[in-house]
Amino acid sequence: MPKKTFQNLPDFKRDRIISVAAAEFAANPYEVASISNIVRQAGIAKGSFYQYFEDKKDLYCFLIELGIAEKQNLMKELPVSDPSSDLFGYIRWLFQSAVNFELQHPLLAQITYRAFVEEVPFPEMREELQRRGTTQFFKQLVSQGILHGDIAPWVDPDLAAFLMEAIYYQFGKYFTDRLGLSKPELTENSLLGDEEAQQLISNLMDLFQAGMQRDPEQRKTYYRKD
Repeated sequence: MPKKTFQNLPDFKRDRIISVAAAEFAANPYEVASISNIVRQAGIAKGSFYQYFEDKKDLYCFLIELGIAEKQNLMKELPVSDPSSDLFGYIRWLFQSAVNFELQHPLLAQITYRAFVEEVPFPEMREELQRRGTTQFFKQLVSQGILHGDIAPWVDPDLAAFLMEAIYYQFGKYFTDRLGLSKPELTENSLLGDEEAQQLISNLMDLFQAGMQRDPEQRKTYYRKD
């Protein structure tokens, strides 16, 4: 994580380093991303960089943590789901926050996508962050859903949590690529008011909910061999 010297920098200088670093890591795989490019574009000496961060991995991990924090902040900004709505209304709200993150912070979204899905340069870091956050969160959500009757009792919590987590990390990129959305378009036609966008999210939730609420007897019949 950043050293105290980085935290003590003026806001504009700290933000400039973060912006340039995010662009470099978003544009390149971890091994290709260059500290030399970052310090040159940020207008700082290379020696200064090592007063701010231990090494390239330290900076990369900081950006991942920043991306996770920004994603959580965007969740707080979304209209809160109706307290009377069911579990799947809440899950829809979570998946929508993932899309919002992709639109509002495309560079950080690309970096976290590489770190968790595509490139995964540090598997142990991904596993630790997931264990600390999303993996346990989704498993607990599914377990509570089973307990309260929102999810069929035969559903495996570990498997369901795995699927939810995969969607959470990948749906934003799929969504924006498929619809060709960008931040300027979001300003003119918000995510919540876009009929095509909401239809795609509804389709995802229909597939998800139909599978997790299916009657156990239907499941047995489907898999019964002649």
